[in-house]
Amino acid sequence: MRILIFNSLYFPNLVGGAERSVQILAEGLLKKGMTPVVVSTSNKDYVESINGVKVYYVKIPNLYWMKIAKEQPRWKKPIWHFIDMYNIFAKRKIEEILLNEKPDIVHTNNLAGFSVIVWKLAKELGYQVLHTIRDYYLLCPRSTMFKDGKNCVSQCGICKVYAMPKKIFSNRYVDAVVGISNFVLEKHLTLGYFKNASIKLSIYNPIVSSKSPSLKTQKTKEIVLGLVGIISPAKGTEFVLKCFRELGLSDIKLFVYGRGITQEYEKALKAKYSLANVEFRGVRNPKRIYEEIDILLVGSLWNEPFGRVVPEAYSYGIPVLVSNRGGLPELVKEGKTGFIFDPDRKGDFEEKLKKIISRIEFFPKGEIIELSKKFRKELIVEEYIRLYTRLNYSSDS
Repeated sequence: MRILIFNSLYFPNLVGGAERSVQILAEGLLKKGMTPVVVSTSNKDYVESINGVKVYYVKIPNLYWMKIAKEQPRWKKPIWHFIDMYNIFAKRKIEEILLNEKPDIVHTNNLAGFSVIVWKLAKELGYQVLHTIRDYYLLCPRSTMFKDGKNCVSQCGICKVYAMPKKIFSNRYVDAVVGISNFVLEKHLTLGYFKNASIKLSIYNPIVSSKSPSLKTQKTKEIVLGLVGIISPAKGTEFVLKCFRELGLSDIKLFVYGRGITQEYEKALKAKYSLANVEFRGVRNPKRIYEEIDILLVGSLWNEPFGRVVPEAYSYGIPVLVSNRGGLPELVKEGKTGFIFDPDRKGDFEEKLKKIISRIEFFPKGEIIELSKKFRKELIVEEYIRLYTRLNYSSDS
């Protein structure tokens, strides 16, 4: 079966978890005897084979390449998003790829840069369309529904305008829709998206599990907490640092992994929270991170659609303390694999942090590792293959 996979970015143009998830899926499909072909945006047109997967890198006509959006002046962004509502300038390039590849299924993921014109072109050529919701791009130009430190309860007027063709096309051209969490799927369905999709379900993101989770680096008695991912206000980095500083836990260490959403923001946090027991350790591979920490902290203030770091930590037997935002609570068995806190409830983070530290030795590592297995890439790939088969069968019948 030939699967044409669209995603805004692809290796080596990595920004967030979506690119990793799509790459794991594509390479997993290849190992299962499928023929995945990936289409992603780039700053130039070329085709390359990445670990055996054919990848189209396409320069989509717009004011700038979406990967460098943060570097652009503010005045350009509304115009870019206006074009991206339905990018007619991308029609020829996308149509050429569709006609050249003749896929059995067109599987779209993040569409920022391409626009939802992909759905229309695919259906007009007679292909089945599956869309995986990985963020809030279809609802909000910023793809976050997070503004001024708060989650948007509903779409504002501007968001509704930018989202209009996306909503209409989701109801007209998409045959099946997948959410990477129940939360993100229900958010879209509640707002009237994908009304006519015949299949609506959740499939969590895949992870590459630790092969030897018990072979952890020998630790001292000192407990190490870990914050992993982009250092940003939405991720709650400063929220956690502030609470940690106020608790005054001098015998506990906090390691912060990742890079800042901007260099200036990262530099400001390093200066503000320069403590003896806080270390900013930069970008490191997951194996090294999870061998260094005892508890994972996820302080997201925005409605995180999934939260890959949680099952990654589980694969090393590490318990977690996560916020009650977005899809994160779906990943936690309260008291068994960690705890959930409410950032809006004063003192709740501090209370739960003390609780998880005091119980660190009693968390059943075997149960934590076992839970991580439901996110194994092999299982997730199999779920998508079953879904592709259902769609392909329905198109033939």
